Amino acid sequence: MEHKSLSIEEDENLLIRILDDVDMRYIILFMYIIRNDLFKDLTDSKLIESYDRVLILDEIFKNNVIKFWDEDFIGIMIDLGVFKNVRSLGEFNKLEGDFILKLGEETITIENDTISIPDDVLFLIIKKKFKFLTRRNFNLALTRLKSVSCEKSSVIHPFIYEIGEHDYTLSNDLYYILDHYGNIYQAIKIEITIEGFYQRFEELMEKVNNYIELFDPVLNSKSGMKKIDEAIEQEKEVISFLKDSKIQLSDKFDLDNIEKSNDIYKKWYKDLTFLLNSRCELNKIQVQINELRNYYSGKNKKHNYIKFIEKISFNEDGLVNIIQDTLIKLREIIVEINDKISDLTKKELKLLNLDYERLIIESKNE
Repeated sequence: MEHKSLSIEEDENLLIRILDDVDMRYIILFMYIIRNDLFKDLTDSKLIESYDRVLILDEIFKNNVIKFWDEDFIGIMIDLGVFKNVRSLGEFNKLEGDFILKLGEETITIENDTISIPDDVLFLIIKKKFKFLTRRNFNLALTRLKSVSCEKSSVIHPFIYEIGEHDYTLSNDLYYILDHYGNIYQAIKIEITIEGFYQRFEELMEKVNNYIELFDPVLNSKSGMKKIDEAIEQEKEVISFLKDSKIQLSDKFDLDNIEKSNDIYKKWYKDLTFLLNSRCELNKIQVQINELRNYYSGKNKKHNYIKFIEKISFNEDGLVNIIQDTLIKLREIIVEINDKISDLTKKELKLLNLDYERLIIESKNE
């Protein structure tokens, strides 16, 4: 008998390939989360009725939402970003009862036991969590998911269906296959936590590198950074180590004629040393964050995304604990560095370097 419908037995490799494509992955998984975690696979008629009762209101006040929806439903709606003017459940709880909630011109609807998701709404839901997604790649992924070629037969598998011109629903076959693998919402939330942490890390690293650039661009060169980290790891004085390593430094690093007790020099050297040490520490943190990301993505990926879902869902090998403990430890270091970095400003460092360069000139003249 010819294979026609999606099945775990025949199509798991196909599903692995599709979910390992980041553009298609989040379309599928967020459509699953909307159906499974938000609307309980349409098994709760009272929930659907309460959703529709709010949806038909001309203006949706916070009091309306509290009256008809439970806290879990409200929390998922906010987490997904379905409301346009509320960012978190904590923010929602602080709002007055007459606050008007905005759903936008289009939103998720349910008709004839079918969940219909407008493409604009789905894009914004994913974009809120994963900033890298472009509208072009999203549209291309939608097109591809409407007709996926089977690897075992000549049949075409629709992973999603287009309803009308711009609304989509998830394939029933695909939904029940995904349901087999575990807690997809938990896996997504852990990935979002890791990626959000990495984004904040990158912002801090960029800030540190921009500050170091003010001292001398060579300190941000590939060879310069490598030797700086070597010096710090070996507990060597960085500037002397760079010179011994034949790194071409500007004249400002010729410290022989500088009075080391001078307050300008001490401040300049202290800030530079702090920034270089901070970057070295951040480089170590980056290695550890990338090890976490490698559980589901990257060149050194340890698992396909389905396996990642399974390992998170059942905490295989204590993976959830490993991720949580690592992020808590790294966050403490990041916060400490960020607090100290916050005491510096670009303007102050520019002025400090000007004062220091003037000190060099004066020292040479003497």
